[in-house]
Amino acid sequence: MYFHDIIGHEALKAELISSVQMGIIHHAQLFVGRDGEGALGLAYAYARYLNCTQRGETDACGHCPSCKRYDTFAEQDLFHLFPIVNASGKNLAEDTLPEWRSFLAQGPYVRYDEWLSLLGGDGKKASIFAREGEALQQSLSYQMAGTGYRIVLIWLPEKMQEALGNKLLKLVEEPPARTIILMVTMEEEAVLGTLRSRMQTLRLQPLAPQVIEEALHHIPQGTDGVEATLAAHLSEGNYRVALDSYLGRSEEHLSQERYLQRILRATVNAQPTEMKLLAEELATTSRDEQLALITYLARMFREFYLFNLDLPKLNYLTSKETSIASYLRSCITGQNVRVVESELDLARRHIAQNVNSKMVFFDLLLRLTSALAPSYRQQGIR
Repeated sequence: MYFHDIIGHEALKAELISSVQMGIIHHAQLFVGRDGEGALGLAYAYARYLNCTQRGETDACGHCPSCKRYDTFAEQDLFHLFPIVNASGKNLAEDTLPEWRSFLAQGPYVRYDEWLSLLGGDGKKASIFAREGEALQQSLSYQMAGTGYRIVLIWLPEKMQEALGNKLLKLVEEPPARTIILMVTMEEEAVLGTLRSRMQTLRLQPLAPQVIEEALHHIPQGTDGVEATLAAHLSEGNYRVALDSYLGRSEEHLSQERYLQRILRATVNAQPTEMKLLAEELATTSRDEQLALITYLARMFREFYLFNLDLPKLNYLTSKETSIASYLRSCITGQNVRVVESELDLARRHIAQNVNSKMVFFDLLLRLTSALAPSYRQQGIR
């Protein structure tokens, strides 16, 4: 991973490069970015640049011995700490280095769930265990293999056991000569406060939709599914989210589209038996999926309302969603959209509070049917 592999964040990359060129390098730095946003890739590109023996003005050279070792994630003076799942014979991060290197090889926009999948620990809790402290201390006691910087790269310090965090305080305060500590977090506030206060913090900001859209246009395997403009708009500035949508890998979105059609069909048919069966099916999904679906429904009703106002610059719909909006034209009004949003918000709160989801969805379908019925009759849909 190089700086040029990271989309956007030009000011942050320039700051890191300048610090190296000027020789003003903070010995402990905390990279903050959302899941899949590229913070890990940026930290790795920075570590590579620090040790490149033929640095360019904007990136590492890619062909010096150090860069070659970084290409295979096998630099001897690069130490990794990351969450693992307790498993027989694999009690330290170094025991899972083959999996870790495979993970890093996927590129700068890897996600935490992909790491868990590689570990075979889906649904399990992963941690950076306190026992890592002794192993790290022993590794740092050895003489450096090269003449550059020794890097300690810690991914997700918020998953570090507190005992280890306390052990690392001295290392963060007074690391050995030419040793740099780079931590990468998705949850800044969850990192031990005493560690945070001793590190320079670098935060990745959400990317502008135009930056993401331009990057997506250069993806050769793009599909005719979700357009780049829509994917960029809905990504909330996270390139990985946009990339998954653009490449058609977002099975969750496709599932939500199908449920949207069925929910609207149920409100048009107004048959309690149909609603009951649909509510029972929705109740079998996970709570996170249920909350995500309700959030999606709320966004869709707002988009349908804007569609009726003929404001194309404010509308972001897939082709399938556009066809639904066309069918419902004039059915979603300023009056009933407020009622719908209120009902969806109530359902969201009930799901979050662990209310019986079958009852929540059945009640939601009845209430949506009641709110939309007058418009359906007026437009001749029912």
